Amino acid sequence: MFSAQDDVFSADQATAWQEHRHAVLCEEHGDHDDRGSDHDDRGSDHDDRGRQPTVLHGKGFLYRPRQLLMDITDAVATDFVMAELIRLDGVPNEQSDASFAAVDLPVRAWLMPAHVNLPALVTELRRAGHGRPGPNVSVNHVLSGEPDYHGGPAGEPRSAQPFSEGRYASGTNVAPSVAVLDTGYDPAVHQLHPGLSWRLEYDATDVENAVLPSGYLAPEGAHGTFIDGIFMRLAPQARIRQVKVLDPAGVGDDQTIALELAKAARAGIQVINLSLGGYTQDDVPPPATSAAIARLAGTVVVAAAGNNTNDRKFYPAALNGVIAVGALDTRDPDQPPSRATFSNYGPWVDVYAPGVGILSTYLDATWKLPQDPAPRPIDGYAYWSGTSFAAPQVAAMIASAIPQAGTASQAAAQVLAQVQDDPQLGPILIPDPGVVGLSAVAEAD
Repeated sequence: MFSAQDDVFSADQATAWQEHRHAVLCEEHGDHDDRGSDHDDRGSDHDDRGRQPTVLHGKGFLYRPRQLLMDITDAVATDFVMAELIRLDGVPNEQSDASFAAVDLPVRAWLMPAHVNLPALVTELRRAGHGRPGPNVSVNHVLSGEPDYHGGPAGEPRSAQPFSEGRYASGTNVAPSVAVLDTGYDPAVHQLHPGLSWRLEYDATDVENAVLPSGYLAPEGAHGTFIDGIFMRLAPQARIRQVKVLDPAGVGDDQTIALELAKAARAGIQVINLSLGGYTQDDVPPPATSAAIARLAGTVVVAAAGNNTNDRKFYPAALNGVIAVGALDTRDPDQPPSRATFSNYGPWVDVYAPGVGILSTYLDATWKLPQDPAPRPIDGYAYWSGTSFAAPQVAAMIASAIPQAGTASQAAAQVLAQVQDDPQLGPILIPDPGVVGLSAVAEAD
């Protein structure tokens, strides 16, 4: 049985995990995407195995084939870009445009021919400002929940002893609603986790398929369920709106996340958790998610800072108006906390919270990477590490503070006022260790 006091993962395990995630995203992730992802930038409509890739590599970022997104708030820049895209035989993505218009986001989507090198085109268009700020045109960046180029778990989940959920099994629902934009809802939680059963809301389109045809868990299977358990324990009266923006491989994109952000805010959600993210071309903010964040009113967004041990801006965490959360290692109660070895950092990170060996709810299933000698069963509870699991601790604290504070913004201000400015680490916030972390196994009804 893995203990949270053990090393998170060895160097060999970390390498195997990242190689597997890379293969899933950029080699194996070849099912056709219904938003027009049907080419790669080598001019071929298929990859080497004849399948249609849905994720492509840029220089330090990942993106969807054929798809461009543009902010249309600058009319002059918009007209210029549209003329260039039409000249190159691009066509408006009418379905996507209708979705953006329905939630009042000033973003439009285009589909380009397979032979067009999208990153090169974006660079050319951005340079064409002629003394004006360049147009905000971009590839549709993949913003996912994995460590190679992106954020999410810093390794594999490990089976853990269960903790009692009796105290969470019912509630009066007086706390505000929160939204977890992640891998979606898994029906198995109703049998496994009585503390989650009553509090989850979802649509039929948000149901997760966490188990692969092999019978093993998908790389990011139950990622959302794990985050739900953190909310359950730190915001025990909250309703959790499960929204699927990542597939079981942990793949989502700027367009999907932006639309669901806007919908959640319109539905009155007061706190949104984004344990996902990615890097972008030239580190320019992704236009769709940026537009959605800029138009939020009365909703607080908390996002994971990423797990790549660098200070490069990681989106959406690095956007203005988002609370960016890095990870602390707090496993040794006899030692002061330290920044987790995997955590991103930098002046754009607002706060660091525990993110190593976090214990939470999971599925009853079997985990196995292709390189593993033997499968490992996980019996409903797991330890897992990453900024993905630091962010919901901060988000849950904010949600819990809303009834007394009055609004989500006021609650966020109250919670962030508790931050301690450590001269070595920066701003840190550590919830009650009896709620999240090692001592959770001692909880009683």
